[in-house]
Amino acid sequence: MYELSRDLYRALKPSVIPDPHQPGRSERVLLAACEQTVERIARDLRRYPRPARHLFAQVRFLFPLQEQLQAYRIIEDHVRAALERLEAEAGPDSGRAGALRCASINRKGRPCGREPLRGSRFCPSHRHLEEALPPAHRGLHVA
Repeated sequence: MYELSRDLYRALKPSVIPDPHQPGRSERVLLAACEQTVERIARDLRRYPRPARHLFAQVRFLFPLQEQLQAYRIIEDHVRAALERLEAEAGPDSGRAGALRCASINRKGRPCGREPLRGSRFCPSHRHLEEALPPAHRGLHVA
């Protein structure tokens, strides 16, 4: 996990705007955001459906406007690689897809406690969220 967040940080660091008042602050903010994102992906993927978008929202102010699209693409590529690696390490019996709880978060920020529909990760109230997920994360892998 450490190397995944550090690879992402190293790829983004050259484009960061340095803070003239607090040297090193921009880099520390970027590193902390990368580490938090990768840790959360590893710990709680089901409740973190769009980690690349979330990370970019946290750090986009650190990049000049003309570099933001490139920064987003770097984040997207590294997050995708991290997801693939963590899924491969976890294996098919990791329990992520087989949980008997809806994968969404309610308005108060708590996990939905309802049982998901068969063949889905979401309950009837949140089944519209299934379409918002990338194709790699849709449906259950039930044997």
